[in-house]
Amino acid sequence: MATMLLQASDSLVGRLAHESDPIRAVIELVWNCLDAEAWSVNIELIRDEGFLDAVAGVKITDDGHGINPDQLESQFGRIGDSWKASAKTSLNDLRGLHGNRGEGRLRAFALGESVSWTSVAKRADQSFMHVRISSERANRTRFATEVSKSVGEDPGTVFEAVGAPQGSLRALANDSALAILRSHFAPILIAHDRLSITYNGHALDPHQEILADTQFDVQPIGMEGGITLRVIEWKPPAKGAKKHRAIYYGPDLEHFVYEEDGTSVESNAVFSAYVVWSDVAEHAHSIPLGDMAPEPLRTVWKAARKAIKEHFGQRKLTRRREQVIEWKEKGVYPYVGEPPTEAEAAERAVFDVVSGALGGHIARKPADARLTLALLREAVKSNPEKLTTVLHEVASLDSDDLTTLTRLLGETTLPEIIRSTNIIANRNKFLAGLDHLVFDPEESPTVGERDHLHKILNTELWIFGEQYNLMNSERGLTEMLRTHLKLAGLPTKRVEPVKRWDGKSGRVDLHLAAKSQEHDRIRHLIIELKAPRISIGRTELDQVEDYANAIVDDPRFHGNGTTWDIILVGTEIEPAAQRRVHEGHLPTGRVHHVDPSPAGAPEVNIFVRKWRDVIDENRRRLAYLTHVMHLDPGVEESLDYFREEYADVLPDSILIPSESDSVSA
Repeated sequence: MATMLLQASDSLVGRLAHESDPIRAVIELVWNCLDAEAWSVNIELIRDEGFLDAVAGVKITDDGHGINPDQLESQFGRIGDSWKASAKTSLNDLRGLHGNRGEGRLRAFALGESVSWTSVAKRADQSFMHVRISSERANRTRFATEVSKSVGEDPGTVFEAVGAPQGSLRALANDSALAILRSHFAPILIAHDRLSITYNGHALDPHQEILADTQFDVQPIGMEGGITLRVIEWKPPAKGAKKHRAIYYGPDLEHFVYEEDGTSVESNAVFSAYVVWSDVAEHAHSIPLGDMAPEPLRTVWKAARKAIKEHFGQRKLTRRREQVIEWKEKGVYPYVGEPPTEAEAAERAVFDVVSGALGGHIARKPADARLTLALLREAVKSNPEKLTTVLHEVASLDSDDLTTLTRLLGETTLPEIIRSTNIIANRNKFLAGLDHLVFDPEESPTVGERDHLHKILNTELWIFGEQYNLMNSERGLTEMLRTHLKLAGLPTKRVEPVKRWDGKSGRVDLHLAAKSQEHDRIRHLIIELKAPRISIGRTELDQVEDYANAIVDDPRFHGNGTTWDIILVGTEIEPAAQRRVHEGHLPTGRVHHVDPSPAGAPEVNIFVRKWRDVIDENRRRLAYLTHVMHLDPGVEESLDYFREEYADVLPDSILIPSESDSVSA
């Protein structure tokens, strides 16, 4: 037995061994097998049966040309001066070489305390020699060698590492190890059908796991010569398993010298991207610097990542189209024909994005898929902003899918377009129903103020102005005062009742109030509703003027910056009341105005409005929004929507279907 002393310090060998990365050690040792022209490589995990079957070592067997005893010194005696540095191909020119610095074998110390290579190789004189090389982690610069003649043995090498510290090789037993190795060796395995690599009893067969394999050239801006990019998309791993995403850099389509995580480039797909650049070897040490790497590596790095992102963007669109085509062919897609409006086109766009992200969670059985997609369409239509919460509960999305879906919905304005479209459509439907309720000659006589109009308008206050919020409904002047005091930040307890001039308590139909955010202004709105059969005359005007006088005369309603608007609404206004509209205020219908006083009395306005004017003004506003958004709400259906929404408050007669009920907004 002879001893060969490695021409390097122990600390240098320790650093090159990367003892905390056993998977990379296996990869480098397998590359040594492939550089030795092996066609069959088998990696076996050695188990410690006495301690929970933990991984205690690794054995790698190959059928390559073996370690020639005449080259022991060049292969194991020096670092950085390997025979591969001057060679372009393997010994018999079968394939290109992976390494060239003679450092890969030192990775062996990451796999055990004791390492050995037992090999049979053919010498130049055609004799076969048996070689054994061994070393210990405690003395990493010394290699014991034994050379003898071989009789009846085939060429090849067996590497073995044993005595690994408990837990240090745990990563080798994880399911992700198989995916990492398959991903790394996929290009060379695909290029050479004869080549076989087996890991822990599992063949690294990339063909069975590939979803898509795409190769294309990329020309970075401002750089002579381009790069080649190959992207392999893998089938999703088992539930709970880590999703492998990696970017590799190498000089050709088979050998890759550097690997980095690809999650920041594409966080949804499971993939391996292979960047081929002829000059990568001399720049590989700077790849970890990424965007801060020196040129031309920085340009290559950025161009590769951009191309990968664009590739997956296009792939997502393609998969989405393919999925939609499949659903249409099966008759489960919840939309028919072309979208009739831009609003539905936007809705379909969101639906396709969401359903595409959920493709793996939607049942294959047509009946189940049809139900799921119909429910998903309703979720998109009604509340797209909350889809991620709903779908996380219903579809049990994992964190990656949920993050992707949240980003998709957060980066697009389509959910807001859908929400706005739904508001416009529903408001048009409401106006159609209100128009029918107030003006239909058969229905309007049965409509009452408090029993019908008040209850319906209680949830549709936008008709009087978006700036108001409901504060009190069908309450007296005393409650209205409490609301005012609360908005003004004053005490509301032990408030004395508010009386009209005749000593009676006033009762308003709707009291809406909003506190302005500018200069602490408080603005109140009182709506006095009149049934369709009642025309507005002197009596009705006197009623609302009593409210105004109560507000002006009672100091408790006073406060700087407070405005009270009182609107009297009816179907018709008698001439006597119409003549009281102030000149210059015909469009607003203002009949009464009290300026604020220096003593703090509020500003008070009384307006008289027709239902026709209120409805038509809202229609014009919605028509303008429709024009701005290029939408067509197409409200030409019957009153079914209105009846369904307000069935509990409408007169019985309006609930009876009629062929003449169709009302257009």
